[in-house]
Amino acid sequence: MLGYFQLIMQIPSYIIIIKRVYDIIFPAGKILQDMDKKHKFSDTNTNKRSTSPSIVDVLATFGVLCWMFMIKYLLDFLGIYGEIAFFLLIPLSALSHLIGEMNEFAQNEELNQQKFPTSRIIEIFLLQIIYIGITFFSFRGFIGHTILANTVAEDIGWLAGSPFQYELAVYHLGMGVIGMVSLWKRDSIWIGLVYAKSIFLLGAAGVHIWDIIVNQNFSHGNFGTILFLNDLILPIIAIVILHLHLKFQKKTKTAIK
Repeated sequence: MLGYFQLIMQIPSYIIIIKRVYDIIFPAGKILQDMDKKHKFSDTNTNKRSTSPSIVDVLATFGVLCWMFMIKYLLDFLGIYGEIAFFLLIPLSALSHLIGEMNEFAQNEELNQQKFPTSRIIEIFLLQIIYIGITFFSFRGFIGHTILANTVAEDIGWLAGSPFQYELAVYHLGMGVIGMVSLWKRDSIWIGLVYAKSIFLLGAAGVHIWDIIVNQNFSHGNFGTILFLNDLILPIIAIVILHLHLKFQKKTKTAIK
């Protein structure tokens, strides 16, 4: 699959059109593509893996996060199908970002005889997991355990009014802030972010499974897409892609030396 992407040098025009339409509806891929181009994160020769964001960068990335809340709210009307559809936006946004960079790569006369770096493909998918799967869902968790605390408790099948929800909300807020910071401060912070969030999610999955077995709690928020997609599949995929990213980063640094 990666080799297939590497061999594509000219992106068909209809794919570019589909990408542009997708970027209007859900611009997570486009916003990170533009930001990475601006800060040269895709350039292995000049990439310092860390930069200071401008006010425009912060407002743009946070604005897209706010737009995600609206998209998620609308998709929730579709029930389980809407929840699955939102998780599919992570790889779709990564593809949007990837197609955009590959198209620019192919149009660069100095690079058009080279293969698109596999390391960059992995990094783009990891970046979208961090942006949508970790940062967005962390901010959403903060709102869910504060403003919508009673609703969330009822959805999970737990008692409402517990102060532990507010402690959990502060944790989510912290992870969301670190997720935003990690868009510009990469590498080591990505390791801590992915592992911290993944350990929490897998631990939460254990609690939900225990509640299902012991208390027969099959409430929507305890047994459903939140358990399988968010608490189990997402952290496992995040850890795997993180290690692939680190592997290719090591190879790239060795090659440069």
